[in-house]
Amino acid sequence: MDGKKQYIEVEVKYNADDIDLYAFKDLVKSLNPISFIYVESTDIYYAKSENEFLRHRLPAENKQGEEQDRSELTFKKKHIDQNNWTRTEVNLRIDKNDPKLVEAFCEGLDYKRNMSIQKSCHIYFWPDADVVYYSVKDEAGKYTHCLEIEANEDIGMTQEESWNIVVKYEKLLAPLGITPQKRKKLSLWEMFRKGF
Repeated sequence: MDGKKQYIEVEVKYNADDIDLYAFKDLVKSLNPISFIYVESTDIYYAKSENEFLRHRLPAENKQGEEQDRSELTFKKKHIDQNNWTRTEVNLRIDKNDPKLVEAFCEGLDYKRNMSIQKSCHIYFWPDADVVYYSVKDEAGKYTHCLEIEANEDIGMTQEESWNIVVKYEKLLAPLGITPQKRKKLSLWEMFRKGF
């Protein structure tokens, strides 16, 4: 790497509707994570096209202390049509901004509000990756459960190194049925978006 942050995220999702949450927690705890958080939050999506959108993550409903007002506006863009595993992602902190102001900003850039989802996330951290089990509720009240492996983009890995990390955690999570063949090709945006 040339010292410039690349803003490339390597993250893979798996359907977890058949994975017992307690079995997941037992397994990941045995892998000695360095930390854990449980977060409930709402994400609002603004779209300009099928593959380019902004996500406004509202402050978590259950966080306390310094992080209780944390809010982010995230730009995401796919690199290839076949899947959503590697993409550009740029996160901008926008704590304490009124959601109406954020909406006006997004619409001023020609991104229109598309939909929102609510998430409850069990997030486990290691130096090289995060592993998350989360439940998503869409605007119709339907629930979906996902498991996610995300290589830590902040430690300067190449895309190849990041993929090696994903494969490493897939092998560790194999007892839950996590395999390369079960990688979901669609992002949450693609699963729940309206129109397009």
